[in-house]
Amino acid sequence: MQADLTATAQRPQIQKRLCRLLGDEEEVVFADLLLDRASVTAMRRSIRAATAFTLRAQHTLATNGFTVRVLAASTTAALAPRTLQTPYGQAKRTQAFRYARLGRIDLVLLPQLFEAELRGVGNTTRTIIGNSCTYVAAATSLAAISQDPAGRSLWVVRGSYPHPYVQRGLAGLPTFLGALALSRTVSRNCPAAHRRASHAGLALLPPRIRVQIDHHGAPERLVRGFARRLGVSRSLIVTAGAQTALPEEHYEERP
Repeated sequence: MQADLTATAQRPQIQKRLCRLLGDEEEVVFADLLLDRASVTAMRRSIRAATAFTLRAQHTLATNGFTVRVLAASTTAALAPRTLQTPYGQAKRTQAFRYARLGRIDLVLLPQLFEAELRGVGNTTRTIIGNSCTYVAAATSLAAISQDPAGRSLWVVRGSYPHPYVQRGLAGLPTFLGALALSRTVSRNCPAAHRRASHAGLALLPPRIRVQIDHHGAPERLVRGFARRLGVSRSLIVTAGAQTALPEEHYEERP
């Protein structure tokens, strides 16, 4: 069914429709994949609305005897350090902390997504940023996780394309400053402008530092720190497109 989750007055009616729709089912998986990418304002509004609706619906369904699990998807942007955060990453990070209060929650960090193998003019393949996967591969992994959630876990979906660490050094400073200025002024409501500024800032860093803090590669240090702050029990890695949610490896907690 379709509904406007930003219309708060309609939420009780939507929840009643959900209960009727589920009928005699015993287990429910809520998959929060909602994102309006039209602008920073629309993005924040859609994430807030989806979070509020999911939490309220989870409570209502659990009160009515359903076993409810929540599967919340983000990209690895939620891992980014504060100085390199985008509005999307900040909003998704806040959402993750709200969802982490639930008893049955699987938080999934996806790599950069693209429609399909992109082709440029003639036979030239366009460059795809590393640690990426198609929307189809990401959806397959999410479906697999939703069928067998680990419960209170942080999943990292590893893309099919390795992540390169391009270094521009101080030569990239003018590009960074220009992108940063645009993201703070005339383009502050444009999600792409904030991404460009973040990418330009990362390109200033030497590879040995960038590999530790660039969220695109889902570095172990950032994942373990995020999982610890969320209070989840496990952090697991799966390959994009995997049809079963068998983890390849764990980010083990270290003393």
